Amino acid sequence: MHYALSDIHGDSAAFDAVLALIDLQPEDQLYVIGDVIDRGPDGIALLQRIREMPNATLLLGNHEYMMINALRHPEDNWAAYQWYRNGCEETLQRFYDLIPQAREELLLYLESLPAQLELTINARKYCLVHAAPLELYEAGRWKDERELAVWQRIPLAPPPIRDRTVLIGHTPTRHVQRADWPTMRIAHGDGVIDLDCGCVFPEYGGQLGCLRLEDGMEFYSAEGPVTAGEAAEWKAQYVQPI
Repeated sequence: MHYALSDIHGDSAAFDAVLALIDLQPEDQLYVIGDVIDRGPDGIALLQRIREMPNATLLLGNHEYMMINALRHPEDNWAAYQWYRNGCEETLQRFYDLIPQAREELLLYLESLPAQLELTINARKYCLVHAAPLELYEAGRWKDERELAVWQRIPLAPPPIRDRTVLIGHTPTRHVQRADWPTMRIAHGDGVIDLDCGCVFPEYGGQLGCLRLEDGMEFYSAEGPVTAGEAAEWKAQYVQPI
């Protein structure tokens, strides 16, 4: 089975809850679509843990991107400011608790992360990227494709690329669902599925959401499992029209 989630933001308890729900097996594959670090306390430990998981693949998120820029370019005041204003304090502290060799190994790992992956599951094609497909890059606003891939926000419709379903994180789904639903859930649009259920924002009903690609089953750190049918009923009632 293939599973995808995003935006753990240092919450190891939520990650553990989802792993327990999906009962990840050695033959399964887990895709973490960026933003493991910042805001929560356990980002560095989670990075190290995911790096050691043989059946887990991490994609680059904007928070990992900021971490690389700030630590590789200490002379760049804007890079440091940008990371600080996005909740890096505990990540930075835990990073400097590591020995120098471990710090360098972790940075090399982050620099090696893919910005985008392509999958085909049961004849359905997926594009996994933290924020926006690389195909949307145009010179001018972003310095390169990777910067666009981790920062550019895209709507749930129309489809950004016609031949694949795009799995993203980056934008908490509370921005597209009605305020009277008490928790955030995965948002299914037209060719786009947003997996960022606001794990770091429990005051807004945030939780960690995970999607099984074979059958559309959803798993939530606070709510538990949700079938594809139940998810469709929820969408019809609580997601704003796109």
